[in-house]
Amino acid sequence: MQAAKPTRSVLLAAAVAFCALLAGCASSPMPSWKEPADAAYAPVRPAPVEPTVSAVPAVAISTAPPTRAALVAAARAEWDFFGNQQIDMRHDPFSAPRLGLLEDEGEAVQRVGEYWHAVGKNLTGADCQQAWSAAFISWLMVSSNVPPQDFAPNETHFNYLSFLKEREARPSPQFVLRPAASEPIAPGDLICAPRGNNNATTLDEIRPGLAGHCDMVVEVHADQGWAGAIGGNVFNSVSESLIPVDEQGRAQPISQRPWLVVVKNLLP
Repeated sequence: MQAAKPTRSVLLAAAVAFCALLAGCASSPMPSWKEPADAAYAPVRPAPVEPTVSAVPAVAISTAPPTRAALVAAARAEWDFFGNQQIDMRHDPFSAPRLGLLEDEGEAVQRVGEYWHAVGKNLTGADCQQAWSAAFISWLMVSSNVPPQDFAPNETHFNYLSFLKEREARPSPQFVLRPAASEPIAPGDLICAPRGNNNATTLDEIRPGLAGHCDMVVEVHADQGWAGAIGGNVFNSVSESLIPVDEQGRAQPISQRPWLVVVKNLLP
């Protein structure tokens, strides 16, 4: 039986040990709260709703040609919708400079449902046990008009990574896989890591069905040693993770994010 949803007061309590980053909403602990610089900030708390979905609707797709900038803008817009939650991964344990709207709160319930629609699933944010991070990335691609021959939407990150690896052998790939250890990241790229029992350490080991997580890079500050990447189902929300990078802009592996691959975005 699913445990009770933690209250906001609990989420703002003292530091809680980091464990299941991508687990369902009721079981995933939040990092410790840090008072934001902007004292006027307050987490978004719309009235709860109980939407029902009887069929999987079509995802709204842009009519403009897909671009790197459009993908970044789409990720930022979703982050804004969820209240700009940030997870600072530059130290251990992680902390949350800002908290936002959770997947099973208010308008977020159906918003997560939109992400699931991109992979043909009739689920919502109320289905807390279902990890939706790959559905979120797929939604970004579908809604930004990236054609399926260039990115195959999927509810599992390593499934679409496997597609992209095979797609590289055909003409004009729009996304190419590069080792995270040597490839600098840029806004619009995906940065991906194995998780769980996935022990892949090379691109050759990428195959369908492996567990993992990917975020979309939205800002890189190599001179300051950090980058921001937006992902879904990160502490039960759409969050910007602040990750360490070296002076060349290469993502540095950390315990919960042993970065394996950078998906380089070749869109204009």
